[in-house]
Amino acid sequence: MHREVFKSVLLGVLVLASVAMTFNILFYKSDFRNYNPNSTKQVAIAKAQKIPEVIRPNLMLERNKNGEFGQTSSSQIQKVYTLLRQCVFSDLSSDDSDNDNGSDSTHYKLVFPAPLTFDALSKVFQFDNDKSQSTNHVLVDRVDVFSSSNGQNVTAIFSSQDEKSKFYTTVDHLNINSLKALFADVDLRPYERTALKGKVVYLPQEKTAVDSEVSYYERLSLEKFIPIFFTDPDNVFAAKGKTEYTDSERQIERTNNIIQFVNPGITSTSEQKQDPIIGSFDWVNSVKLWTDDYIYQGVTLKNFRGDGTVSFRMTIGDYMVFNTEYPNWYLSMIELTWRSGELSNYKGTLLDLNPVDSQGSMTLDSGKDILNQLSQANVHVKSIEDLAIGYELKNPDTGSDQSIVATPDWFYKIGGRWYSVTDALLPAHGINGKEDPS
Repeated sequence: MHREVFKSVLLGVLVLASVAMTFNILFYKSDFRNYNPNSTKQVAIAKAQKIPEVIRPNLMLERNKNGEFGQTSSSQIQKVYTLLRQCVFSDLSSDDSDNDNGSDSTHYKLVFPAPLTFDALSKVFQFDNDKSQSTNHVLVDRVDVFSSSNGQNVTAIFSSQDEKSKFYTTVDHLNINSLKALFADVDLRPYERTALKGKVVYLPQEKTAVDSEVSYYERLSLEKFIPIFFTDPDNVFAAKGKTEYTDSERQIERTNNIIQFVNPGITSTSEQKQDPIIGSFDWVNSVKLWTDDYIYQGVTLKNFRGDGTVSFRMTIGDYMVFNTEYPNWYLSMIELTWRSGELSNYKGTLLDLNPVDSQGSMTLDSGKDILNQLSQANVHVKSIEDLAIGYELKNPDTGSDQSIVATPDWFYKIGGRWYSVTDALLPAHGINGKEDPS
């Protein structure tokens, strides 16, 4: 009797369970609207930054009747930058509505390491009207401010790196005397305007003394990047002795002190996407990946839908940091490549530096002398796209004492790749033909 009752109760439970499951299947509502398949978990690697701390100029110049005079002091440049960021630039025009030669006016200029799209420019400067079609695609890396010929207005010229494409604005909410005072407080040195391949640069006419810098470093664990690059970290598995991780589609890999991420499964679309410079900054900021001081230093645009590559370079003090040894070019960089609004490739350093001390000073020759020396060393000077003082950061040896030295040097750029002038002047130097997108 008891057995028959138990069977009846069990049968009733199974019937009720079946009804409940059928109801869930028929009336189930997925939560797909709240799920972003391209999102990553919020992970903090290091610190976040503000846009003007990364997208910033690295040279200030004053042009007067005696010539060009400049300074690379980041603290002084930031003061000028902050003042100009408080101004309002209006009446955009591609026409020369005033005398931009400014024969009787002193010009004050800020130069960025690399060109900015107008969208990126609008994030660091205030424009009071929409960009016109004539200025929409001008990539700008310098702004020149001066009093107009009648002395009543202040004009600004935003120019491309070859100084051929430009647009003009009037400047409101700027006391020109405040700008003059900031330049008067700085020890300006003579600079020389020099035209390279596709870019006008300003090079110091005198020798420059730069301190070597000693840093302790920590190498970031590759595992920290798993929740950043994979939407489902639980389904990621290791390979090659945990120097590679993949979910069978995306992949991250460590080579020495460099990480590379690839996402080959992106479907191309023709939709308008976010500006890649701003998108790259926002992405790095979202995971607080600024382990050191970085500066925006390059963009390659494939189209106007947002596809392209953006790079940020580590800085120490007033100068950018380079590694010119293949395959360690990315030892001092963060580089992001976008396709159809998604991150398709990432390359960057795993080193987190902590500068602790200066180690003597090196005196570097003038820019003109460097170009002459390169020419005598059979470097094709007419192919040089850029030239800058910076620091060489060698890949640290395994088993070192966790310290690393950044050594001052001149660096020149040919075919998209940076080279060390010191290496080029060695008796048996040669230029490797491999390209570096930096």
